[in-house]
Parts: sequence; structure tokens; C-alpha cells
Amino acid sequence: MKVFQRYFQQNQIRWTPTFLNDPDAIVIIPVLNDPDVFDTIDSLRQCSCEEGNIGVIIVVNHSEGATELEKQANCKLASDLRLYINEKKTVGVCFEIMEAFDLPAKYAGVGLARKLAMDAAALFFYEQKKFESPILSLDADTLVEKNYFDVVLDFFRKTVVAGVSIAYAHRLTVCDASSLDAMIKYELYLRYYQLALEYTGHPHAFHCIGSAFAVRTVDYVAQGGMNKRQAGEDFYFLQKLISTGRYAYLKETSVYPSARFSSRTPFGTGRSLRQIMDAKGEFVVYNLDAFRELKLFFSNIDHLYKTDGTNVTDYFAKQSTGVQSFLIEIRGEEILAEINANCASIPQFKKRFFDYFNAFRVLKYLNYVHEKHYSKEDIFVSVAVLFREKDYLLTTDWQENLQLLRNL
Repeated sequence: MKVFQRYFQQNQIRWTPTFLNDPDAIVIIPVLNDPDVFDTIDSLRQCSCEEGNIGVIIVVNHSEGATELEKQANCKLASDLRLYINEKKTVGVCFEIMEAFDLPAKYAGVGLARKLAMDAAALFFYEQKKFESPILSLDADTLVEKNYFDVVLDFFRKTVVAGVSIAYAHRLTVCDASSLDAMIKYELYLRYYQLALEYTGHPHAFHCIGSAFAVRTVDYVAQGGMNKRQAGEDFYFLQKLISTGRYAYLKETSVYPSARFSSRTPFGTGRSLRQIMDAKGEFVVYNLDAFRELKLFFSNIDHLYKTDGTNVTDYFAKQSTGVQSFLIEIRGEEILAEINANCASIPQFKKRFFDYFNAFRVLKYLNYVHEKHYSKEDIFVSVAVLFREKDYLLTTDWQENLQLLRNL
């Protein structure tokens, strides 16, 4: 398997697990001085393992720039975790603790921690010749449904997917009155954004959450492995998996992230909650009109396959002012000519088109047009507009509306 050999030549693996239960899947959990991980361990221990054995790598990590107090707390956590996992053995599930201490300050963060654990899992499966086995990504504050292992293993065995996004729901029951409103608004936004992207006709409309995905080992290495980003590592990595065309949404099981405050990353759940709270509940999001205009642009792109420059110019001229402006900004006609020069069929053309106009570029488009052409709207206003557009039943209870979106 040359793809593995190349990967391990370029990515030196200094630690590998020694699972004795011959696991068929490995879960990785990055931890930074987070006592919630003990609840996560208990949740995993309660899972059924009828489809195969499971390995779990808990990577306790901190930066070389962490304070001595933080380092001492993290070292104690690693020691406590070893005692905890040895107190009670769980049939089918084997835990190992990976210490990733004093990581280079330039790279230290959740991206590097996730990468170290996923690389170790990939090497383990390579040595065991289990190239097709899935690696599951979880977080230290995330609980799982009891069928979590079995559903993921069964799905990867029965399909040829490179990876999956797994259904999720933040644990609203642990929110106090002051944070519940913020958490509802934030998860509404996550689901609004994914549905709005799907509404445009974009084929890459998946949620990208670090605690809610799994990847086939061979595809993990084929796509270059996890990156070292200190935030957003999940988004950038999953875009590569999604572009394979072998990506899916798995809703037969769920994970349950914590609804807690945090400032460890530049963005994400904790920081967003804090920002909503600091703004006294105000939370504005991308206007659905921006997605609606993108839907119009995507609707007839088949007509752009192998067409001449005049037709391309005419097609672009029919778009909204915001889309036209963005296409000029990115030199859209030149990009389209290059795409057409490197494909021989409409399916190839569409794949290359959306590989270029991927979810990352959609985000750039949204930021661009909201600076010049659209105004952001209150989250409740935007979700209400989307509900009307999709003919969903909208109630006055926003927790009920959120539950409807969860059940889609």
C-alpha cells in the first residue's frame, strides 16, 4: 500500500497504541485539562460492541507555552485517566492514554492533538492490515448514543464511503437559564447554515464538527491526514473527504456535545456562546437572500459545459449584482475556462466546478457579499424565512423548531 508508505515517510509517528483486543475501529479524543472526559469514557463504556471491538486513544496534550500550573494539571489528568480506565475493564472496548506534552507553541492546539491521535490510529491499522477500518473523531466533552460503535462499523462495512458526518445534538438540559437561549441560537445557526447550503443545490452541504465524524483509514492517509490548525481543523480536513464524492450523513446514531463556554479556540461553540451572551442575546447571521442568489447561479451550470466565452458572459450577466461582483473578484470566467479545459463530460465538469466552488469558497462569497450587498439578519428572522421557503411548520417555541431541524 504505497499510499500508506508515502504518508508515514512524510509524517513521523512517535507513538502507537498497543491494543490487545484487536479493534475494528478506533475512537480518538483530544483532551486539554478537561475533567468532562471521564463522563465521555463512561458513555463509551455503555456502548454495544456487537459489530466488533473498539480502541480508544485519549491524547492528553498541552503547548510548551502553557503555564506550569496548566502543565501540572494536565500531567495529573493523564495519571488519573490511567487509573480510571484500569479500574474497570469493559468488554469490547480498550482505552489507551497518549501524552503529547510541550507541543511546539506555533502548532499546539486541537488540530495537532487530533492529528497525532489519528496518525497513531492509522499506523496501528496499517500494521494490522485493517486498511478499511474507520477512525472516529470525538471530543472530551461529548457523550454518545449506545449504538454509536455498531452503527458506524456496520455502515463502513456495507458502503464504500470515505467518511461520514454523524448526527449531533448539543445537551440543552445542562444549560442554565442564562445560557439556554444562546445555545439554542447557536445550534439553530449551525443547522440553518447547512440547510441553506443544501438549498442552493451545493453537493457539499454537510456539517463539519470535530466531535461528529468518522473516516476510513485508507482515505485518511490518501487525503493527507488531519491538519495542524488550532481551530477549524475539522472543516478543512472534511472538505477534502467530501470532495471524493464518497461522503455521507449518518443519522442512525448521534453524539451529544456539551453546551459549555470556552475560549480555547478562535471560534466554535464555547466562544460563540460567550459572544451571544456578551451581546445580550443578539445574534445576526447570513441573509437567506445571499443563498437564494447562489441557488440561481448553480441551477443551470450544466449550460456552462464546453460553451464559448460569449455564453459564459451572458450567463454571468443574468446573475444578481452580488454574485456578479464576486465572480469578477475571483476571475470567474478564467476559472470556468480552466475547468472546461480539464473535463470530458458534464459529471466531470460539475465535480470540478464544485471542487473549486467548495464550501470554503461559499463562505468567502458570503463574507464578500455581506460587506457590499446584503445585511445580516437576526437568527430567528433568517430561520423563519428558511422555514417558509422549505414549507416547515414554524412555532413560537424555538426549542421546538430546533428539534424539528434535528429530526430532518
